[in-house]
Amino acid sequence: MDKKGMEIDRSSPLPAYYQIQMDLKNRILRNEWNEKEHIPGEIELAKQYNVSRITLRQALAELEKDGLIYKVRGRGTFIDLKSVPIITELNYSVVSNDQLPQSGYKITAKILEQRLVTDLFPSVSQNLLLQKNDSAVFIKRLFLIHEKPIAICSSHISAKLVPGLEDTPLINGSISQTLAECYNLYSEHVDDYIEAVRATQSESHLLERPYGVPLIMLQGTSYLKDKIPLEYSRTYWSGDSVRFHLSLQNGQTGFIPTA
Repeated sequence: MDKKGMEIDRSSPLPAYYQIQMDLKNRILRNEWNEKEHIPGEIELAKQYNVSRITLRQALAELEKDGLIYKVRGRGTFIDLKSVPIITELNYSVVSNDQLPQSGYKITAKILEQRLVTDLFPSVSQNLLLQKNDSAVFIKRLFLIHEKPIAICSSHISAKLVPGLEDTPLINGSISQTLAECYNLYSEHVDDYIEAVRATQSESHLLERPYGVPLIMLQGTSYLKDKIPLEYSRTYWSGDSVRFHLSLQNGQTGFIPTA
């Protein structure tokens, strides 16, 4: 079956070019075309959407303005994978150089800080159930895709569970992999909260975004099998670089996440 765009809703208050823009964006996110494959030409796309080339060009101009596509004279229009938001199932894992998620994106991590801390914020002590004189290992990482910064993650782990972690290099930049392979610690449960926040000056600098740009913050605690808190973290995702996917199923108590 030939690939075809959605049918334009002529009765909608949304302009036809905007409907095409959104549909093309969704087709790009569904990986209908890969990085080395140019998208169909204006004549073909105008035919698919049953609109004039003027309307089609307006939609493409908006996508180009957003950095999702770029034109190469004499060759066609291509997708800029560095600018396409990633879609994650809330399993935002760091992967090694020889591992690629199904989407084709590789998230790598740059270690910004890794040290032992004793002067803990109350929120850290409360979530990790630490006492007054307890300490924690603090790890701050910058997540990147194709060398493009997309998130900042700050993690605290009880020092009693991970002696010497402050001096242990993270395997592939991954905390979970390091905890599993070096300490035999595995997360069995995670409680996450999602909140929209604005970037601080420091966050804007690290993410290479304007000051005050919207960020998606995931704040949560992971637990061991016996419900002992393992890691308390805050991850600030660039709002224009990531979309989170949550699948829900209707149950007796309402809609719940699918297994």
